Amino acid sequence: MKLKTLTLAVWTASGLLTANADNTAATNTSPQNMLAPVTVSASPIHEHEAFDVPSQIDSLSGQQKMQKDSGSLGEMLDGIPGVNNMSAGTQSGKPVIRGMTGNRVKVLSNGQTTDYQAYGTRHLPNVDPYLAERIEVIRGPQSVLYGSEAMGGVVNVIQSDIPYGRETHGELAGEYNTNNRETQVGAKVGAGSEKFGVTAGISVREADNFRVPDVDSKQAASPPITDLPVFVGEVPFTNFENRSANIGLGYQDDWGQVELRHTQWISKQNYLGIEKEDGQFEAVAAGQKLQNDETQLSAEFFLDGDWVLKPSWTHTRNTREATHDLPYETMSEDEGTDHYLDLVVHRDDVKLALEHPKFGDFEGEIGVEMSEKQQTLRSGHLTPSADVSKRAIYLFEEADYDRWLVQFGARYDTHTVEAPINDDNEHFEHLGFFDESNNERDFSVFSGSLGATYRLNDEWSLAANLARGFRAPSIFELYAGGEHGGVQAFQIGNPDLNEEVSLNTDLSLRWQTDKAHMVATVYQNSVSDYIYLANTGKYRYSEAAIEGDDALDEDDLATQFDTQVDGTLPEMQAQQTDAVIRGLELSYAQRFNARWSGDLALEIIDGQDVSNDQELPLIPANNLTLNGHYHPADMGNWRNQKVSLGVKLVAEKDAAGSYEPFSQFDNMPVGTASTDAYAVWNLGYVADVKLDRQTVQLGAAVENLFDTDYVDFLNTYKGYTLNPGRNFKLTARLNF
Repeated sequence: MKLKTLTLAVWTASGLLTANADNTAATNTSPQNMLAPVTVSASPIHEHEAFDVPSQIDSLSGQQKMQKDSGSLGEMLDGIPGVNNMSAGTQSGKPVIRGMTGNRVKVLSNGQTTDYQAYGTRHLPNVDPYLAERIEVIRGPQSVLYGSEAMGGVVNVIQSDIPYGRETHGELAGEYNTNNRETQVGAKVGAGSEKFGVTAGISVREADNFRVPDVDSKQAASPPITDLPVFVGEVPFTNFENRSANIGLGYQDDWGQVELRHTQWISKQNYLGIEKEDGQFEAVAAGQKLQNDETQLSAEFFLDGDWVLKPSWTHTRNTREATHDLPYETMSEDEGTDHYLDLVVHRDDVKLALEHPKFGDFEGEIGVEMSEKQQTLRSGHLTPSADVSKRAIYLFEEADYDRWLVQFGARYDTHTVEAPINDDNEHFEHLGFFDESNNERDFSVFSGSLGATYRLNDEWSLAANLARGFRAPSIFELYAGGEHGGVQAFQIGNPDLNEEVSLNTDLSLRWQTDKAHMVATVYQNSVSDYIYLANTGKYRYSEAAIEGDDALDEDDLATQFDTQVDGTLPEMQAQQTDAVIRGLELSYAQRFNARWSGDLALEIIDGQDVSNDQELPLIPANNLTLNGHYHPADMGNWRNQKVSLGVKLVAEKDAAGSYEPFSQFDNMPVGTASTDAYAVWNLGYVADVKLDRQTVQLGAAVENLFDTDYVDFLNTYKGYTLNPGRNFKLTARLNF
């Protein structure tokens, strides 16, 4: 599908929506015909409507969130303009915002930093979306408030407020998906007095292997080259088990409030890989066990003169255990060996913020932040033991005039990364990945932002942003040195990397009435020293080959081959370039009358490596989503019904040369790195059923309605299988 096809589709849809709006605007004025404004927490000073703030913000909550609830955060957010899903089946999906993902998109838990060892394309954020009350997505650099790793944007996963002054309440939840026999059960509960409150939740999600359409496949590892998948029907080694629970306690009084939260997230999952055996491609399991324990302590103290002191502390303990060729059910067989990756991260983040009252036209916040991270390699070779220390000071100010909302900020950060020369890291030093001359790096960066919204009248406004963001290279990008199952390559770091620095500009035109919302945004993000994973053209032995042959030992991992031989993997290394990402985002929602509404989301994006005059890797394809909704009249106890039919149209996309992850599949006899255009349809229904004292929320959906066989460009399984086929999804929430 060429760009002109998408352009035609969006203009056609916009014309139909506008025509219908004109026909109904004069006669439909009841509350059922209105679109509710969205309130967001993008400022540390005040909550605002999304329409008013300079940044581009979307939020998921309520019935809309229930429809999209999934174990995959990326899948839930896919469809928001400028947001895509980098997926590995149904269990793993990380958000891509304006062409950036991983360490360039910061995932927050209740506004606080979290850490999920995001050094691979398949490393999912360690959050359970069900336990969140709402999820906010802020597009564009947010380094001033959130520091490094917020270059592309921020995803804030926000749990329920502490329920001060509320009687016991909660919900029971259930979900079932036919494609992979996925089930989810969960519960939330809360209660409080005037000064004390408690909230808690639990979620259990399990699934078998997912299925793709039964189309032609190719198993032989010989020419001719085709884009046929290796696996069709049931895709092996894609099952998973997730467990999550949280609890929050709070106390408030005239002097302020103190809140303590703890969340535990445990995930066991299999990833599918392939290997060549006797001229055939065989399935290989890469098992993984993850656990994240997160404790947050935050407070607000009201001082004289409307000053507010806001200290917070977050402690995170994150573990990652993984193997190259065993499923999680049996991966303990390799435990304690060099073939078994066992990493533990301890991280403490401390923040002290002081909110000040108005000085002239401005009110704002100043703050200092400190972070200490200790990564310990207990076994395996992928990434070393290392420490990261961060220090920062920032200022954020805001002024609200009659027609203007102005926000600006500044920040100074220092980062120190050190991989000690010790027994834990002997493998990396021995093979020359780093030594005493480059095992410690220091980074210091200034960042700043200026944004403003101008209300032209009650319905129209303009918003503009100028922001300087940054990101220090991660431990993994600096010092990696081992087999990485997530990209099926031998991956090495680069101790000479500089910090990434970006300059982002965006301009939005917004229109909002009680029946329609429209936001059109253009942006450009120029990034100096953009870090990417380059295919070096060399090959190294896999660790499985080393362990499986007595004639080989670890020293053979240093051997580089110019062509691939049995037992070797492509070598990939972190490199840098200068990059520019440009794009257009358009969203439109219209309530035509009491029965009909519609919405659309368009993204056109281009990413260029300007130093080498080629495209950037992992840039999503241009896409357009169209949805139409029918709202039946209430029938007895059945309220707020909605029937939805939608289609996502995605353009074709070519891989960005040899440094595109999985680019090797464009030159192999199976699979693909470049992808064709596709259209996927979805059908959904939701309703609230009012019982005696409770309300049941019901949802039903058919995803991939026509069982379309397609491959998304950001699907990390595109080398050997397809995106999931048709799925019937049932959800229920009993509120009490």
